[in-house]
Amino acid sequence: MNIGFDINEANIPQRVGVNQVAYNIFVHMVKNLPEGDKIIALGKERPLPDMPPASDKLIYEIFGPKKAWVLTGLTKRLWINKPKIDVLFSPSHYSPFISRVKSAIYLMDMSFELFGTEYFTSYDINQLKKWTPISVKKAKKVFTISQFSKDEIMRLYSTPSEKIDVIYPAYDKNIYNGKIPKTKQISVRKKYGINGSFLLYWGTLQPRKNISKLIEAFSLLKESRLKLVIVGKKGWLYEQILEQSQKLGITNRVIFAGFVPDEDLTSLIKSSRAYVLPSLYEGFGMPVIEAQAVGAPVVVSRVSSLPEVTGESGIYIEDPNSIESIKEALVKVMALTPKERLRIVKEGKENAKRFDWDASAQKIISILKNI
Repeated sequence: MNIGFDINEANIPQRVGVNQVAYNIFVHMVKNLPEGDKIIALGKERPLPDMPPASDKLIYEIFGPKKAWVLTGLTKRLWINKPKIDVLFSPSHYSPFISRVKSAIYLMDMSFELFGTEYFTSYDINQLKKWTPISVKKAKKVFTISQFSKDEIMRLYSTPSEKIDVIYPAYDKNIYNGKIPKTKQISVRKKYGINGSFLLYWGTLQPRKNISKLIEAFSLLKESRLKLVIVGKKGWLYEQILEQSQKLGITNRVIFAGFVPDEDLTSLIKSSRAYVLPSLYEGFGMPVIEAQAVGAPVVVSRVSSLPEVTGESGIYIEDPNSIESIKEALVKVMALTPKERLRIVKEGKENAKRFDWDASAQKIISILKNI
């Protein structure tokens, strides 16, 4: 079987969210591909150095035009279909409207259907709302990252349950683990100007993550020496997040570190008091299991997929729209005794073991073969 794989979401630097999922699924599908099968990687840019090398079971095809690539270049390639592709796998919301090749897509979440321009740019929301339902309808199989997201697709698009399979994301066990020397933790903290105790958020800076309310709740804590470290690259409508600490007069307590490479991020996780995700909506929430794998307590909102992913191994923000509720969760995690902290860290590491990229990749390959 020849699997066409749209690599554009995977083949970018500074991967976050959907890019991380696309990259890891690509790497582990190549790794777990049975003998005799082949992946034809389709993209508009040459593969980055950390992408899997071409081999007997992996061929790269790079073609244009780059603008409207799915509608132009990819549609033409699938119509000609030489060398033959048996099924197209796209880890995104976009697949060709017209194609001679059966397709499967991998959706992350449906937040764009629920939130307006307060949380998305007009361009993004219009593109997603126009293209996603068509891609879902045309696909022979829809993969998604949680039971919560599956339920959302069924509810919003009236998609039958049997058409959708839940494939959980995972984390890189070689990167996200607790084996981080104290000396490394100290040097990384110094690099980013972090002194003393701190809480950590990382993820894209966008309104849906509820970072502005996190900063406000943090400002109410009595521990004046405690810092809040915010890691992540700028998303849409991020300006109000950056301005929030100025409005509250706590710029000396909030550190915006920007995008941080994995080798630094794990040190920050390990040395933090907790990882905090006060999000209003998550299809999965990968940083939760990454933080747990490294050994940090997690504080998450009791909304969307987060209870499904976290289970009983975290501290919950009961209402992420409430500043007081966020504050209460922060106070709770800061008040953990050494024994209580050890217990919640241990439970988190056990929870993270549920998620494995090899198992997820093998499941996708098996289902694609059935298509």
